[in-house]
Amino acid sequence: MGEPPPAPRRPGVTSTTTGAAATSWPELLAPFDLSRLRATLSSRPLTPRRLARLLALPLSPATSLLLLDWYAASHPALSLSSLPLRPILSAADPDRALALLDSLPASRLPPLRESLLLQLLRSLPPGRALHLLDQMPSRFAVVPSFRSYNAVLSALARADCHADALALYRRMLRARVPPTTFTFGVAARALCRLGRARDALALLRGMARHGCVPDAVLYQTVIHALCDQGGVAEAATLLDEMFLMGCAADVNTFDDVVRGLCGLGRVREAARLVDRMMTKGCTPSVLTYGFLLQGLCRARQVDEAWAMLGRVPEVNVVLFNTVIGGCLVDGRLSKATELYEIMGSKGCPPDVHTYSILINGLCKLGRIGSAVRMLREMEEKGCAPNVVTYTTLLHSFCRNGMWDDTRAMLDEMSAKGLSMNSLGYNGIIYALCKDGRMDEAMRLIQEMKSRGCRPDICTYNTVIYHLCNSDQMEEAEHIFGNLLEDGVVANGITYNTLIHALLRNGRWQEGLRLANEMVLHGCSLDVISYNALIKALCKDGNVDRSMALLEEMTEKGIKPNNVSYNILIGELCRTRRVRDALELSKEMLNQGLNPDIVTYNTLINGLCKMGWMHAALNLLEKLHNENVNPDIITYNILISWHCKARLLDDAAMLLNKAVSGGIVPNERTWGMMVQNIVRQPSI
Repeated sequence: MGEPPPAPRRPGVTSTTTGAAATSWPELLAPFDLSRLRATLSSRPLTPRRLARLLALPLSPATSLLLLDWYAASHPALSLSSLPLRPILSAADPDRALALLDSLPASRLPPLRESLLLQLLRSLPPGRALHLLDQMPSRFAVVPSFRSYNAVLSALARADCHADALALYRRMLRARVPPTTFTFGVAARALCRLGRARDALALLRGMARHGCVPDAVLYQTVIHALCDQGGVAEAATLLDEMFLMGCAADVNTFDDVVRGLCGLGRVREAARLVDRMMTKGCTPSVLTYGFLLQGLCRARQVDEAWAMLGRVPEVNVVLFNTVIGGCLVDGRLSKATELYEIMGSKGCPPDVHTYSILINGLCKLGRIGSAVRMLREMEEKGCAPNVVTYTTLLHSFCRNGMWDDTRAMLDEMSAKGLSMNSLGYNGIIYALCKDGRMDEAMRLIQEMKSRGCRPDICTYNTVIYHLCNSDQMEEAEHIFGNLLEDGVVANGITYNTLIHALLRNGRWQEGLRLANEMVLHGCSLDVISYNALIKALCKDGNVDRSMALLEEMTEKGIKPNNVSYNILIGELCRTRRVRDALELSKEMLNQGLNPDIVTYNTLINGLCKMGWMHAALNLLEKLHNENVNPDIITYNILISWHCKARLLDDAAMLLNKAVSGGIVPNERTWGMMVQNIVRQPSI
């Protein structure tokens, strides 16, 4: 007998099973014969169940709409509400569902329940979900409840659209939709992410008005944000409230508050919180002990840190490093060395950070030789120094002028394939410049470039500053002119340094030109730059132009300070425009600035210069009302002018008044008095 013939294959099986992976859905559905389906439906009516099964297929919106039309035509007695839209709205393709809803005219759109649209809201991207929420009342006659709002809030939160989530939360309240604990959780998290932890705390406090109670997650979210944003005291209070509300805190929440308290130096409170943590059945982590040890070391409580380290159940190298660093900061090298020696026996061999901390501590104590020996011991024990280790030693060499050792260590680093970063180079360049070794600093910049480390603006600012201070303006301007070629953009410090140097050298016109260039390049002049320009113009006799600069400052939102006014008041008094100077001092008060003793001394000197002695003495009396104490310069000015006017008795009275006020006369005071008494003709 022959073998039976193979069973016939059903059409479509092969394409579905073998080709579906490589064929797109539109191609698979292309043979969907609507005319044949319609002919079939003429003998078999389209029941709701069959329609639901057809709509569940990934059909195009136009095809789905056509099927709905056929269904409505074959069931004229049925209401629109019987159209089975659930298969489409609950399908995995939200785009298709939205397209179908948009294609249905409003007159033919069946009444929808919120539960159907909720599935769409949860599956759409945040922007489209928000748009659908907006359409629900007008387009679909569905009033969104807290469920719809929460679904969109959740989508916005997942996409980190925190400002939009807050706006939707406020809109929800305006619509008088009652929020839930979930709603408050999303809003509070959004506030925390936007750096508004205290507003989140206020939100949490207001939950009771809406009949909601915070849960543990919400408490933990706000506590964490408060600790990160400087609200440690509020976080500690909120933790107590959390316990009163019966919510359990996890180790991370305790760690947040412990870290915050230790950062404020409130280490004893942090330690008590750790004790409380254990009574609550929460075991402190290594991080918990790390925060406590850091706090104790910062508070210079090294003995307590040492004792706590001995009580830690599972020590690690990080905890040892923390206490070693604290010992060195406190100048207790022997304690640090003792810890270093016992680390190995505790199963924590020293790592590169341990050695770097020890070397840094030795350098700060001035024991550079011991630091170098520690470096060699480190290498002998098989621990390779890193860039931080070498940079620490190099900066110490530079501070102590050990330039040969610096060069030797740079060569050693290079031989080991280690390259410093710009921060390390900048420290050496600063030390070279400070020591007047400008040529070596410039050579080191070239070395930086050759080793693939690009100098940054800090590098060039250091060199330009020291060149300006050593009257090498031409070289400083040359470096400034070539910054862009080196791929570096000048900042406010660069411009200010050059402007001040130009003004010191009397080149105020060039200083003004550079100030204008600075503004054009987006670097706004600060109050120091303006003061320097005002001073330069005053020296050049352009006091009116200086006054215009003062007005420009206020127009650009830069508040003048006492120095700004004192420069102008001094120049006005020098040019005998004392009335203008007095008016400027009143303007100073209007700007919220209090004239200081320099201001009053300048005005008193100006009044005396004009011969208005009584006005000067009245101003002296006014000082007490303004809570400004006169100094010996005040009295020297008055005594000097009274002596010049041959009012020696009044000068002597002023001297007595100064002494009775606790002011000690100086050499200039006695010199003026003696000189004028000797000159007085005898009777």
